[in-house]
Amino acid sequence: MVSNSIRMSPVSAILKKIARFSSEASRSRLAWLIVFLHAAWFLLAIANMRPPSRDFAHFLEHLQGSSTTIFAGRPFHYSYESWSMQILFLLDSPSSLASIPIAILFFPFSMIFHLGLYEGSYVGAGITLAMSSLQWLAIGYHTDQWLGSKLWGQSILRRIRPLSAVLIILILLITAISVPMVNARSRRLASPHAIF
Repeated sequence: MVSNSIRMSPVSAILKKIARFSSEASRSRLAWLIVFLHAAWFLLAIANMRPPSRDFAHFLEHLQGSSTTIFAGRPFHYSYESWSMQILFLLDSPSSLASIPIAILFFPFSMIFHLGLYEGSYVGAGITLAMSSLQWLAIGYHTDQWLGSKLWGQSILRRIRPLSAVLIILILLITAISVPMVNARSRRLASPHAIF
């Protein structure tokens, strides 16, 4: 008789572990709180970048060897970004690497739908946000588990858990108000007619 562990392929065993982990992580209120904090930071960092530029994206499509790219329709060069974006970029780099296979799988669809660099950059930003959200869900879950194993940590979790829904709603409201304000400020500062 062959045991289940021998019969199960390595891929299905890995998928089963991922599904079990995802199910457990998705029940962690602290993990979701961290995911929403990260999403707010992500959106604010993008809003703080230079305004979207279809013309610049079109220019980059025909330029060879540029270290600048387009991210969410905006010119992106790590060295010239705000410290907030630079830190976020470094913290999200594991999930950014993990999103490369998904971006490669998406490439045929971008060809079918004739998505240029500008439109594709929004899809890429969406993939990056989704993958980094999974990363922060995992980090939040492990933090929840670690805090739960400590006596002082359990008391912190007892205070956070009942307030998590209210905190998430507050994060969403603050983000919904502040992102358009930051974006408008970025557009104003980037305007050639801006008065400083």
